[in-house]
Amino acid sequence: MLFVRFTDVPKDTIPNYERLPYEEALLLSTQVHQEAQQANERFASEFRIFNDADQLFYKGTFQFGDPTYPNLYLQLKDRIPRIRIRKEDATKKILLLENLERLTPESYKTMTMSSIQQQPDTTHVSRLRRGQRRIIYGVSGISFLLLGALSVVQLLQPAPPSGVQAATSEWQPLYEAALTGAPDPLVERLEKRKSLNDEQQQFLITQYVEKQDYDQAVAVTNDPIDVETIIMQSKSFVKNRQETLQAFQAIHPTDEGMFDLAILQKDYKRAVSLQAVEMTTARLEAKTRAYIALKDVTKAKESVKTVPNEELKGQVARLVQLNDEIQALEDQKRQLSEKKDKKELQKLNESLEAKQRQISTII
Repeated sequence: MLFVRFTDVPKDTIPNYERLPYEEALLLSTQVHQEAQQANERFASEFRIFNDADQLFYKGTFQFGDPTYPNLYLQLKDRIPRIRIRKEDATKKILLLENLERLTPESYKTMTMSSIQQQPDTTHVSRLRRGQRRIIYGVSGISFLLLGALSVVQLLQPAPPSGVQAATSEWQPLYEAALTGAPDPLVERLEKRKSLNDEQQQFLITQYVEKQDYDQAVAVTNDPIDVETIIMQSKSFVKNRQETLQAFQAIHPTDEGMFDLAILQKDYKRAVSLQAVEMTTARLEAKTRAYIALKDVTKAKESVKTVPNEELKGQVARLVQLNDEIQALEDQKRQLSEKKDKKELQKLNESLEAKQRQISTII
């Protein structure tokens, strides 16, 4: 059986960070996709596909509201065969494609953008078997956070109730030690495990990056973009994020790292010029802010359509307003004579400078 976990869908229809059976995730994501199309909205969410044993099969980003793919299955069917993988992983890729074919209803395989204008059969949700929920370990009533906003530690995948306390008591001292600044025992235990869940991978990667062991960090998932994303998002690197990313990028360069580093360095022209970058919600927001900083009204208006961030939408609206006011002042200037209207021109220039300063303070 396959499961899907979305991470940042700004709609209540899809529960974020929850393991959903693939068939249910397909139905719900198509419903949200269709609603976004009707509302002329666009937003992105990262997602990951796992099997019953919580083994990661695929990770990617789905653009809700974008007409390129009518549903999640059609995106996966198009992209997975084009992924370059090692020979030893070929069987894993074939198995994933076979399972997707088996689990996907025929109506989704032939779906077009015009066909999703009809509401998906939401009653089908009730007929799906809900996946068992994660067991979350808490310390003193507070969810145990190792990576700030990134994750809650997931001790176990679903297990019979009789096995819960034993597993908890086994792991509890290790997590408590990590909380008090002694992560090495937990690192050693995780390094011996054959498979790790998302949160455990993120914890290990953070520990390796803090020790500047970048090769070991990449080895956790065999994907440098995972490491680069954690560097950008984890609170562990809030004081030295730029330096850490620059050092990692020098050894394991990626287009995504190049983009994020340009944003951190405020090299906005370079950032928006990069094309081969996989856009997450965070990068879409950063790109929109870059256009605001560059005072590119047209690109900012287009970019913000894909961002589910009301504050950012307000900033773009402010940019548009100030730009219109500047254009009006420029029109007035052109109608004045430098010889006859010196005082009026001076006032207009002062107003223009003030408007330009206001644009510079939007972000």
